[in-house]
Amino acid sequence: MRPLRALCATSLTTILLVTVAASPAAVAKKQDLSAATPNLSFPLIMTDTVQKFYQQIYVDDLDGVVEPSDWVLGYDSDGDGVVDTTDGTLGVLVPIAVTEDIGNQYTGTYPEGDPVCSYTVDPVTGEAVDINTENADGSVTLGVPDGVINDADLTCVALTELAPWYPQPRDTTTTDPNLIWNTDYVSNYRNSWQADWTNLALAEAPEVVEIAFIDWGNPLENISPTVGQRFPVEVTLHAKVADWADGALTDTSMTGYRMGCLEYGSSQTELFGTSQMDTGSFTYESAFATVLTTKFRAEVQPPTGPSYSIALEPGIGPSGKMNFASAGGGWIPTMPGLHRITFYVEDPLITFEGALVNNDEHYVMTTGALAQTLSTNKEGLSWVQGDVTWIDVDVVAPSGGGKGRR
Repeated sequence: MRPLRALCATSLTTILLVTVAASPAAVAKKQDLSAATPNLSFPLIMTDTVQKFYQQIYVDDLDGVVEPSDWVLGYDSDGDGVVDTTDGTLGVLVPIAVTEDIGNQYTGTYPEGDPVCSYTVDPVTGEAVDINTENADGSVTLGVPDGVINDADLTCVALTELAPWYPQPRDTTTTDPNLIWNTDYVSNYRNSWQADWTNLALAEAPEVVEIAFIDWGNPLENISPTVGQRFPVEVTLHAKVADWADGALTDTSMTGYRMGCLEYGSSQTELFGTSQMDTGSFTYESAFATVLTTKFRAEVQPPTGPSYSIALEPGIGPSGKMNFASAGGGWIPTMPGLHRITFYVEDPLITFEGALVNNDEHYVMTTGALAQTLSTNKEGLSWVQGDVTWIDVDVVAPSGGGKGRR
């Protein structure tokens, strides 16, 4: 079954306030600037309802403060496309309507932006092609295959050659969760789009989602955390939703948006944007989707002492891909040494059977092909067994008593 298209034809909802004495601040209006929610750029499968994607109702708890927790899922009881009750037995969920509005161009200078890299792909098999040789000194001999597909076989194009770019929104002027993707409430890069997504929690007979690969965040793979300092923990589950056959993806593919990192990659201020990349379209058909569930837990086993839980939550990263990410700013290790971070999925609709631990850039998203596995220095740091995955990280003392992995 082809996943439901995320774009909706319904108009923006009227917000219902369930309250004894509604605070005027609760009503949707322009307020102080705050960080905008990125547009969903990569396809998504959720096995539980992610509240962010559906119309919500404000329920005043009479504490005088409007907080995200005051908003709950709303339901449409009369079929008019507007939520009017918080009782799920009386109505249906209504997705937030997202209109593609891509017109605010990037005008910056690409400080520390990343080139867009891709594999050469065999049009018949869909597999990545070995085109270059990586020499022992790290140099690359172009046009001479060496029998190994690695980063030397990537073709990279400068961001300037793929302009114009249209960035993710940076600032929003509303705290209303029903307006997070409405460009009328964005003050910096007023662009909106949304990749395909589907909610298996609403399906009558959902099939089990097989995870193809698990991607631990780049910081965990490349940087040693420091005692007492917040560190981002991220893990992303990817399912293969379409296969390559007869020179094309099967019709179960899901639509994503072409993305590039325009500024300060892998930093807290990184900025991503979309571009047609000389293809005539902002979108492409993807063989993969990320997978989210609420039935999970994460814990850390320190070098000594008992293990302890860490808070992760579903979130949309700057690129527009959803994953499980640190809540509250990150994990704060309390001692140096080797720590094991373990992620447990306890959802009967998800299986890790056959899954690999790998990086998303090692796949051809448009065909589903696996191009590379983890590098030698990263193998053995992360594993998957049953419906559990873990990664070992070396925490260093504040004085820098160790070096980050490279």
